[in-house]
Amino acid sequence: MGLDIRQLYDSDPRPTFIVDCEAQTTTIYHVNTALLAIPHIASSLHLHSALRDWWDPASRVAACHQDEFLHGRYRWAKFTACKRWLVITIIEQPPPNDEHPGHLQDPAQLARGRLPSPRLQPVPDTIFTVKIQSPELRAHVEHIRNVNWSKTSLGPISSWSYELNVLITILMLETRPTALFLGPEHTILYNLAYAAVGGSRHPAILGQSIIDAWPELADPISATIARSESTSFADAPEEQYHFMVERFGFVEEAFFMWSLVPLVGVHVDGMYSIVTEVTKQRLLERRVDALLKVGQLASKARNTKDFWQSLAEAIRPFEYDFPAAVLYSQCEWHGPADTAAPLKGPLSEFTLEWSIGYKPNHPALPPHLDLDSDLGLARAMCDSARAGTALLYQEEEGVLPHLLYNDLEKRAFGDPLKCFLVVPIRAYDDTIVAYLLVGLNTRRPYDDEYKDWIKVFSNLLGASAASVALHKEEIRKRERQEAQAERDRAALNAEVANLAQEASHIAGKLRNFHDIADEVGLGYFEIDINGILLHANETYFNQTGQRRDVLEAPPFAYKECVFEGDISMVENQWETLISGERATFEIRWKKQPYEHRDGEEVIDDYLWTLSACVPIKGANGLVTGVFGCNTDISAQKEATKAVLMRSEAERRLASFTELAPVGLFHLNQDLTMKYCNDQWFHITDHPRVPMDQVDWRNIVDEDMIDRCYNDVEVTKHKQGSHAFTINLKKKWTGRDGVSTPTWILVSATAHTDGTIMGTMTDVSQMAWAEAIQKTRVEEALESKRQQENFIDMTSHEMRNPLSAMVQCADSIYSSLNEMKALARREALTFQPVIRTQLRDLISNSLDAVDTIQACATHQKRIVDDILTLSKLDSKLLVVSPIVLQPSVLLQDAYKMFKDEANKAKVDLEVRCDSSIVDLNIDWAILDPSRVLQVLINLLTNAIKFTQSQEVRKVEVIMGASREIQQMPGVEYVPQEAVQKNFLTQAEWDHAGEIFYLNFIVKDTGCGLSPEHKAKLFLRFSQATPKTHVQYGGSGLGLFISRELAEMQGGSIGVSSIHNVGSTFTFYIKSRRAKAPVSDLTTAELNLNGDLPTRSKAQIIQDDNRNSDATVPTTVPLEDQERAKATGNRKYHILIVEDNLINQRVLSTQLKKLGHTTYVANHGIEALSQLARTTFSSSPSESPPLPLSVVLMDVEMPVMDGLTCTRRIREMERNGELSGHVPIIAVSANARKEQIDLAKEAGVDEAICKPFRIPELVGLMKGLGIRGE
Repeated sequence: MGLDIRQLYDSDPRPTFIVDCEAQTTTIYHVNTALLAIPHIASSLHLHSALRDWWDPASRVAACHQDEFLHGRYRWAKFTACKRWLVITIIEQPPPNDEHPGHLQDPAQLARGRLPSPRLQPVPDTIFTVKIQSPELRAHVEHIRNVNWSKTSLGPISSWSYELNVLITILMLETRPTALFLGPEHTILYNLAYAAVGGSRHPAILGQSIIDAWPELADPISATIARSESTSFADAPEEQYHFMVERFGFVEEAFFMWSLVPLVGVHVDGMYSIVTEVTKQRLLERRVDALLKVGQLASKARNTKDFWQSLAEAIRPFEYDFPAAVLYSQCEWHGPADTAAPLKGPLSEFTLEWSIGYKPNHPALPPHLDLDSDLGLARAMCDSARAGTALLYQEEEGVLPHLLYNDLEKRAFGDPLKCFLVVPIRAYDDTIVAYLLVGLNTRRPYDDEYKDWIKVFSNLLGASAASVALHKEEIRKRERQEAQAERDRAALNAEVANLAQEASHIAGKLRNFHDIADEVGLGYFEIDINGILLHANETYFNQTGQRRDVLEAPPFAYKECVFEGDISMVENQWETLISGERATFEIRWKKQPYEHRDGEEVIDDYLWTLSACVPIKGANGLVTGVFGCNTDISAQKEATKAVLMRSEAERRLASFTELAPVGLFHLNQDLTMKYCNDQWFHITDHPRVPMDQVDWRNIVDEDMIDRCYNDVEVTKHKQGSHAFTINLKKKWTGRDGVSTPTWILVSATAHTDGTIMGTMTDVSQMAWAEAIQKTRVEEALESKRQQENFIDMTSHEMRNPLSAMVQCADSIYSSLNEMKALARREALTFQPVIRTQLRDLISNSLDAVDTIQACATHQKRIVDDILTLSKLDSKLLVVSPIVLQPSVLLQDAYKMFKDEANKAKVDLEVRCDSSIVDLNIDWAILDPSRVLQVLINLLTNAIKFTQSQEVRKVEVIMGASREIQQMPGVEYVPQEAVQKNFLTQAEWDHAGEIFYLNFIVKDTGCGLSPEHKAKLFLRFSQATPKTHVQYGGSGLGLFISRELAEMQGGSIGVSSIHNVGSTFTFYIKSRRAKAPVSDLTTAELNLNGDLPTRSKAQIIQDDNRNSDATVPTTVPLEDQERAKATGNRKYHILIVEDNLINQRVLSTQLKKLGHTTYVANHGIEALSQLARTTFSSSPSESPPLPLSVVLMDVEMPVMDGLTCTRRIREMERNGELSGHVPIIAVSANARKEQIDLAKEAGVDEAICKPFRIPELVGLMKGLGIRGE
């Protein structure tokens, strides 16, 4: 029978625990009974401490190789069993405490009188007796109470002295981490702040010896305590202690310093300790050291390889902050000014430079990495490049290979990594030259300080990389300059050699001067020692311009013809000649105007001649004269000058082609490459070969070859340059990571010799940007279309049930009124109880009907707000001004809200300010529907927020001003954009002066607080969340009002006091106008101040409905009675509706009013019904059914309403139907565009759901439909 290892060691009397070494993560497999009997030791086994570092097989500390280890007051031993189980046991522990519990000092201390007699001790208010307000402190004190102090040298709490209680009370109120080490065993008792330092050891270490609580500090703590007790002075060690503390759900490294103060002069034996955490300072020092090391070593690098190796050398010693690191770099990269040398590899290929913490040839680290691949490393690098910053990847995300986190060499704490940072290194601009993968410190949180350090580290790497790149660029630039200087020297030497050869040739001719002088036209002469010209040929006189009268010429007459700047030189040469030496020199002679060979007269200041002279000596050897000849070298001078200028031009052209940012090429007649610059190779990725081996066809995309040849032919036959685009085989990768063929713009010009010269510019970035822009435009249009479809569908689906609700409510109301009339009959006079109950039921039911109508109205307003907002977003909402009297707007608003205000018991008042009379405002140009829409929104809110107040009053005031006058105390919303002036249209050019209409809506409602006013006019915003719950609404009304006010050249604002009331005001721009001719009668009738008729209000209300305005849809219920009283016309109505509920409700309501109805479920059935009516040319029934009007739903299955309408109009044109069939479109789609579409299909009028039956009947009367 086998025995489990746990059962085996449970019987061992020695405290022991067992570790499974084959487990993937090192954990404690079993703790035996003897060790569980020591709770403070058993509970601390899982903590990361010096003891765990000793027994953990993955630990890298030096002590892990020892077989025994002293931790606190316990000595441990370990051994391995069966090559799997690591057994750790206590082999030495302290003797049991023999001191009598409950006493703080020994009897000798008591005898010395250090403690007062218990009878004389005052009864203090201590931390154990007072009521503690803080729940955290209260819980901490409860932990202290729960400690069995009787087993310590302090004894139970009830036996503690007055001084000890006072000291503990002060300790608990201390905000710094503070502890007391009391009694001979230095039992620990600490405050709430110290509990955070203890981490997961709290509250187990309360009441333990300091040696047991912090065994890893047993030696330094014991030494410090002994030193403090012997000196009776505070001891504050400057050494920082490195702890592994489990405080926030994970093990973290921390650094602490403490001070110990002996309790001298009080009747308490112990030490007072204050702990200071210096983790942030120590981490900052360590991280700054890492940055300094990186900067120091990187500054010595002179090339990329040295730079990357210096980076590895710099971060390798910092194991805690770099437990693992990997660097991928591009094969080669250059500075920003290097446009000639291309990269050795594609931009997406990176090479593994080095790794820290991993074995060579690690399977998760490929030596070469293509960012276009689907590997996790490549995706992570691309994501960090797009983000422009370091990105964090955790193991559980599964992006990076799991081996990166687990298969590591032992560094730092030896823990498996949990997180990796992918840091892009940018040398300049947006160019990424490398990616650094950094494993995060496993025992520190990735907090703001950690992120800031990583950011500084990344910036330092980028700056250092850029410095290396600039250094390389300086070296390459210097090499190019030296090469260019060598080429210049070679060209100059060749030119000098040519000139020397020419001079030698001329000297040879001079040796035969006497024989050929007359034939070649050399000017020769002879002058005696006194400067008298003895002899000269004709050429000499032509060259010098000297007079031919030799005999009468004065001495040195030739000087008059010498160019002024050469006279002194000629005199010096003369002295040389008469001294007996030969001389050859260039001389310039004055010239007269002459005709140039092309016939244009020019003036040359001088003529160049080369004079070769020899002295003539007599028999005595003295010089008697000078003989010489002049050669006209003006042409040679001009040629030399031209050659030098051409050489300089060629040198500048060579420099330009080397530094040009575009590719330059020159093709021979057979389209082979004659010349191309370095940038051409860089753009095309063509291998660098001699010019005769360059084949440009290999770089062009195969699909573009034929097109490229066609463009070359066009270039040959075209006058001037020809530009065209081609695709190269070289791939270009955009910022989105997508690779496409490189787009090149070619500009070429054909020369007369058949060669072609041109430039190539990489326009891939521009093509990519154009494609992105096109995609974004298409996405925006599609998003707008989907948004409109969604709004239309939402409106349709909400208006359909609303229509049924409204009409059913009207039906219920009509039925209740009939019941009310029945209740008044005399038959119920003798049954008063039933009559009373019936009246109460009717009254309650009428209230319920009003509630249904109010809810339906509220729902319709939300739908209308959304439609208006959609139009605002699409810029489709326009201002359509007309000529009318502004006072009509106030009266119409009053009539619209009169019933609603009466129902809410709100006093509604409208009036005009005196400024209307003062400015003589009568007729004006404005858009009444837009103004009324703002007023309706403000009045709706005013009544809604006032109806629950004690004082219920709403006041509407209209005023006018010539300039913008903002109301004092009102905060106006600043305009977001400049709006188009709608009053500058051509039709209003002859209108009157501009003025501003001001509208004020005051209420005594609940008011607004300052913080709530800031959100009022935002989209989908209300004053508070409570506003929506209490009053409802969509949060769009005031936003729409703001937009409408700004569209009309005005602004809107608010002034409000909480619990007092609010004042909303807005102003719009308007113009004076003359009264329309058709309205003169009306104007005359209104001179007495009477209110305008209801029809005018109804017209504006209808205008609002067609403009998607949010208007009250609650029609007084008495209108139904009025419709019955006046509705003597009876109609025959065909209802075409696919919704059976709406079909049934509408049919029932119309039948109650005495009308006849027929129904059809879709357009096909409607056409069948028409064939049975009087409109049919050959009715299928006899007699045919009478028909007055068709109510046509728009959206239906089988055949929709618009298709059916078009078919009906076609049948009328074909003669299948006689007369015109009146059709009213009934739709839940309320957009004006949709209504216009229905009218284009042929409907006579349209009505939007939800609608009331009186509205429908009124619409039929307005169309002039005949009834019975």
